[in-house]
Amino acid sequence: MKAFNFIFSLLLMTAICTPATSWAQSYDDDIYVIDKTAPIPENETKKERKERIKKDHEIVDSIYHLKAELAAEDGYFVLQATEVRNSYGHYELGLNDNTNFMLMQGDKGIFQVAFNTMNAGANGLGGITLHGRISNKDIRHDKNGNAIITYNMIGRRMNASVTITLFKESDQAIADVFPTLGNGRITLRGRLVPYLNDNISIEP
Repeated sequence: MKAFNFIFSLLLMTAICTPATSWAQSYDDDIYVIDKTAPIPENETKKERKERIKKDHEIVDSIYHLKAELAAEDGYFVLQATEVRNSYGHYELGLNDNTNFMLMQGDKGIFQVAFNTMNAGANGLGGITLHGRISNKDIRHDKNGNAIITYNMIGRRMNASVTITLFKESDQAIADVFPTLGNGRITLRGRLVPYLNDNISIEP
């Protein structure tokens, strides 16, 4: 119990006190911190070590979820997508999360996808980009404990409704984007992390 409280307090302070600037610290970095700072019981068996490591990962997962949900409430986050699917069945894995993302910066946001295709698409990257104002943001929890984040994006050429499911005890999320142009849906999957950057220009 003492070890649990130590780890939880250490990571909770990181979640609350660290400003949301740049990409979040990596999962492996936080596991490394635990391995180097958490007390290890003497004469620990292999089974006990396996259970301890499992609990350590569960603690890190829960802290990452807390950081992600706080970022969604504050309105400063990015969903770094590495998987994208459109309503026509086109599905891609291992995408660059610098060009495939959902970004919210206060009352403004950007949605962008860039498929690996010969077609330049509307944004020149094989996909679409939407700059818009955020409205009607709401956060609730479903019966499974997942956080459901909904909002609208209003842009110059296109609007979209967005539903993000942030999975319980994790920073993994799925975003369903429904553009007003056409009847399609675009789904992104990846990590939702705190992100604040005053230098980003968003022009709805």
